[in-house]
Amino acid sequence: MMGTAEFSLPDIDRIIAEDEAADLMVEVSQALGRELARRNLNTRQLLNLFGKVRRIEMEWRQQQRDPEERLDPQIRRNLQLLKPLMVHQAARLRALSPSRDYRESRARGDAMALLIEALGRAIDRVERNSDFRRFLDFFYATLIYLGFYQER
Repeated sequence: MMGTAEFSLPDIDRIIAEDEAADLMVEVSQALGRELARRNLNTRQLLNLFGKVRRIEMEWRQQQRDPEERLDPQIRRNLQLLKPLMVHQAARLRALSPSRDYRESRARGDAMALLIEALGRAIDRVERNSDFRRFLDFFYATLIYLGFYQER
């Protein structure tokens, strides 16, 4: 994975596919949150993404069915649409005040690229309701670790 040897993309596959990978989920979300914070991303910059995920989760909870049933196509569509939202956010962060502090805004954009890679991989692995639940756990844990590790 871009710039960190603490986990790999196949780890994310296991996190989404296996309930037994809870320990791995904690390790990977911690490593990812730490790396995002090191690259100067902060939780405030992810509020839009967080809000979209919460809305998708609320819609999913209203129609929740058997955990092994395939994810509702509309929920899956909304989940896939998080990818262009993250790309847009990365572009905004890269362009943020380039004359004022170009390196810092560039680092935040690069942090988003890491998040896009990790969450994009996780989103692509979500097929069933149980996968979506594990995706939510991974997403929220990553944000919690990002908040913990970011500079105050």
